Amino acid sequence: MPLFTSTYTNRVDKKGRVSVPASFRATLPEGDQTITVLRSLNGAAIEGFDAGYLQDISEKVDNFDLLTSALPKQNPAMKILRKSAPLNIDSDGRVVLPQDYMAHAGITDRAVFVGLGRTFQIWSPEEHDRAMGEEEED
Repeated sequence: MPLFTSTYTNRVDKKGRVSVPASFRATLPEGDQTITVLRSLNGAAIEGFDAGYLQDISEKVDNFDLLTSALPKQNPAMKILRKSAPLNIDSDGRVVLPQDYMAHAGITDRAVFVGLGRTFQIWSPEEHDRAMGEEEED
């Protein structure tokens, strides 16, 4: 089970390519060079995780869907799984962040990767600093 830890700031090029921190790549299961991302439902960030975590989400959503309405807006799979995007890590350790995800997080030329254990987040440096400032005030 991968554990993503620490905080890294990496440059984003004009094509939206950014290096995934080497320690994050090293925690992925052998032979798996893919991460999955989705726009955070809780703020201006991108949520990230490996395929195993996505499988866990899918199983939980499948169980929950049996108890919810068939309305798409109330279906957890519609909120989470349909909006997730698998990103292949290239031979240089980079992924291409989807433009709409970058816009959601306010990412332009730099991205902050924050390890949260089984998941991680990607922030713009400005949003990350603002969020951490608010957290310290709490």
